[in-house]
Amino acid sequence: MNRAQLCLGTVQLGMNYGIKNVLGRRPTYTESFAVLDAALEAGIRSFDTARVYGMAEEVLGCYGLAQEENVRIISKLRPDLPNDAGAVLHEVKESLYRLKAQKLTCLMLHRASDMDRSAIMEALCRAKKLGLTDTIGVSVYEPEDAVRTVEDVRFDAIQIPYNVLDRRLDSSGFFRKAKERRITVYARSAFLQGLLLMEPESAERKVPGSEALIRLFREIAEKYGFIPAEAAMLYSLTHPSIDYVVFGVDTAEQLKENIKILQKAEQFDHCCEELRSAFHDVPREIITPSLW
Repeated sequence: MNRAQLCLGTVQLGMNYGIKNVLGRRPTYTESFAVLDAALEAGIRSFDTARVYGMAEEVLGCYGLAQEENVRIISKLRPDLPNDAGAVLHEVKESLYRLKAQKLTCLMLHRASDMDRSAIMEALCRAKKLGLTDTIGVSVYEPEDAVRTVEDVRFDAIQIPYNVLDRRLDSSGFFRKAKERRITVYARSAFLQGLLLMEPESAERKVPGSEALIRLFREIAEKYGFIPAEAAMLYSLTHPSIDYVVFGVDTAEQLKENIKILQKAEQFDHCCEELRSAFHDVPREIITPSLW
């Protein structure tokens, strides 16, 4: 069975984030460092961050993450940058300064519409040529932007939303094209920002219309002996065309629990098949956190 690698998302380390945040605040530096310690100890070597993730880049820099062996750091430009190549390159260098890194593994646009801004694209490509980043990519939200990205020869990587309720890309030809072009695919939102981990009634209060979907998801997972967190994570991890699953945690204990999920990947086949057949055309307002 193919299994994607884990990539630790660091938005939770930089700001209060997510509808199921157990701390109810941004972690302290000590708490964040404990998360990073646990990640490295577990063999995680890929870390996703962005300028707009509050203090996240500074936290990673203070920890000295870039100095760890074989670490991959992915960051993203601010979505409100002017269409000015000089300003963009300055922003990249500022990110590297905050991260205390010589270069990034991947530098991404944080919104797909920036693909249409010539100076920003010029600067992104120039950052790669200058050795400020090994690869460049785009973080997308909509299927049409994902397809457009993998058809653009300038890009090496893409970050997509993907989970048991959001399967829009499965029928778009995206994964086939990404594989043909050897695009690195990062998938985020395996837990749908915590919605998939909530009790059905609580989910309904947060996101109207989600109760029946969450209830069915839990019933199928439990039928095969999985708790919601296991089924949600394994659904993305076992996708044959996803390279990295980006996940976030609030505490080191949460991270250790997520790592244990990997041990059950070999038993997930039948559960995965039933989940794939259970959810189709879920309303956009349920699978798009920005609309909640």
